[in-house]
Amino acid sequence: MLDALAHTLRSAPDRPAVLGTTRSGAVRTRATCGDLADLADRYAAALHARGVERGATVGVAVRPGPRALAVMLAAHRLGLRVAVLDPGAGPDVLRARRAGHPPGPHR
Repeated sequence: MLDALAHTLRSAPDRPAVLGTTRSGAVRTRATCGDLADLADRYAAALHARGVERGATVGVAVRPGPRALAVMLAAHRLGLRVAVLDPGAGPDVLRARRAGHPPGPHR
């Protein structure tokens, strides 16, 4: 399904992909299909350049929106697993998640 989405993004680059609203409630385009495809390409290239290999797990702490979707698409393209992390969590919580144990006092 994600492969079909990636193809669709390239086939209609000017089509709105992610919508939002202004303060007045008017609908606005946050990202076009082309924007999303290009962003996913850049994230995939950056992950690849850092040596992230197929099957690896990457932690993603990005608020929902175009960037988060592009990171997920890039990870899928590279064959990565994604651990979605709450970007609002404090550094101690994120470090604990990364270490694979719940936050709290050390035992």
